[in-house]
Parts: sequence; structure tokens; C-alpha cells
Amino acid sequence: MLRAAAPWAPRGDAPLPKLTDLGRVLLVNVNFRLGNTLLATPAVAALAEACPATRFDFLGGPAAPLVMRGQRLERVLGVARREFGQPLRLAGLIRALRGARYDAAVHLSPATSSLGGFLVWASGAPHRIGCRRAQGNVYFTSTIPAPRARHKVDRVREYLAALGIASQHERRLVLSEEERAWAEGELAARPPLGVFVGARERKGKGWPLASAAAAVAALRADGLHPLVFIGPEEAARADEIRRALAPADFVREPDVRRVAALLSRCAVVLTPDAGPMHLAVAAGAPTVAVFRRPNADRWGPRPPHGEAVVDPDGTDVAAVVAAARRLSRPAGGASAPSP
Repeated sequence: MLRAAAPWAPRGDAPLPKLTDLGRVLLVNVNFRLGNTLLATPAVAALAEACPATRFDFLGGPAAPLVMRGQRLERVLGVARREFGQPLRLAGLIRALRGARYDAAVHLSPATSSLGGFLVWASGAPHRIGCRRAQGNVYFTSTIPAPRARHKVDRVREYLAALGIASQHERRLVLSEEERAWAEGELAARPPLGVFVGARERKGKGWPLASAAAAVAALRADGLHPLVFIGPEEAARADEIRRALAPADFVREPDVRRVAALLSRCAVVLTPDAGPMHLAVAAGAPTVAVFRRPNADRWGPRPPHGEAVVDPDGTDVAAVVAAARRLSRPAGGASAPSP
């Protein structure tokens, strides 16, 4: 459908506007996974920093209002997947976007055929910016080449450079002083070791519980106190996880920002390749991520924020423990800056 519409669409060769001169800009990254929403935060932070007089709104998936809180955004809109099957809700969203009269709408994802790209077009902004599509442009008035960098954060930086915006930002969740104070009050005096064991098993990302237990035992002997997070995907295995990783404190906290606040106080965090890995990095916690698949160079933490251990079998406990010992910091050490 997009290929068929391309001959009647703008060519996408209009000059890029100077974002610093615009009054109101919509940033769009509609993604329904926490990690991918967190990967948009470097772009939001860099744009807000480079364009102090510009008013930014953000349109994203369900996690966007929580993830983007504290960023310099006037309004954050989160849309759920189900809304795109409800024409009246979709029409209401488009009316709201058009009513805002944005000077420009920027698609922060290189996925040119996504729902986000469609909403950039539907916003009616005179400047609509996104990546160039090999099969022909549809949604954008101005296009830039798709980033060629491998790592997702580097791709964001390359994308921004094409817009004339320099960035060295990482994934970042901005915590308030109240959220930090709450986490400090919740944790014991012992240095906490944050632990996640859940991941998308059907994609081969899970970390075997026996390996996690062995790594936790070694780091507990170093004086770290395990703080094990049990999310909705691990609820069915909660008893098994408790038996394997005890003694530990077990956390079933549904508020993603409170989880991030607890992570920000951890000496180090162990996690498989999953959304909590991005959350730990964004919270400023030293993060050791276990990758069963060979794509750590695309998604994983990097120094000084963390290390990825590529381990197809998920059994290299020694490598995980060694990385954790290299990264571990004193309890309550420096973390992501507050606003």
C-alpha cells in the first residue's frame, strides 16, 4: 500500500527546517515495549538541550508518560495498541494532533512504515521529518538517510546529527528527589545487588535460574545483598525464584518508576537481555547484561554504564561475576542526575 501511494506523496526532498527556530514540535516514537521507549530518551534530552526556546510534545506507546516524566516536554501522549483498531479513538487522537498546530513533527524511529510514521503524517505539521524509504517516501516532507550505526544509541546520535543536533546522551530516566528519597528509605544499609531473571523465553533470551542463583551466591559472599525483582512475566515462577535465590529481598513493585528508583541505589544490577536491562541503564545503575543471542553490540550496556556478557548457553557464571565485581560501586553511589 505504501509503495502504491508513493508516486502521489511528497518526494521528501524539502530542506530540513532549523529546529531551534520553531515554536512547537511533536516528537513521535510509538513503540509498545518499555526498552524501545527508553531508547528514545537520548533524542528527547538532546533536542530539549539544543533547542531551549522550542516547545516539545512527545507521542509514544503506553509506557511513554512514565518514561518521559521529568524530561523537558510540555505534553506526553501514550497510545495503546488496541486504540489503532478503534477508529473513533484514532480519529480523536488525530484531531488533537492537528489542533495543536505543530510547526514540525519528527519521527524518531527509522521504521518508516510504522504507525508512528503515519501519525507524523496525520499531524498535519507543515514540516514532517523522518527516514528515507528505499521504496519511495509517503509520510514525510523532509527525509534523511537511515542511520547505519550498529548500536541503537549510536543510531539515535547519528539520526540527530543529520538534523544538526549533536548528542552524547545515553538512555536516561529522570527521577525526582521524592522518588529517590522513597527508594533510600526502602533499602537496607547493606549494598543492594539488583537481580532480574525474566526475559522473553520464546526468543531465547532467558537466563537459566541455576546460573542466576550461582552468580547471586558468589556476590552475596562479597557482601552484596540481593534485591530480586519479580515482574508480571515471572509471577507464575515466583515460588521457584524465591527458593533458588533466597536469602534475598523479593520485590513485586508494579510502578516502573519506583523500580527505577530502587535500581538507582544498587551497587550493580544483573539482568538478561530484556526491558529491565534498559531500565537499569537509564536509572544510572552499573548493569551486567547476559545475552544469549549475538546482538549485544546492538542493544547492550556499554562502559561506563555497564557490560554485556555474551553467553549462548547462559551458564558462564564466572564471566558475569567478574563483570559485576569490576562495575560494583558503594551503596547509594552516583547515578543518573535528577532534574
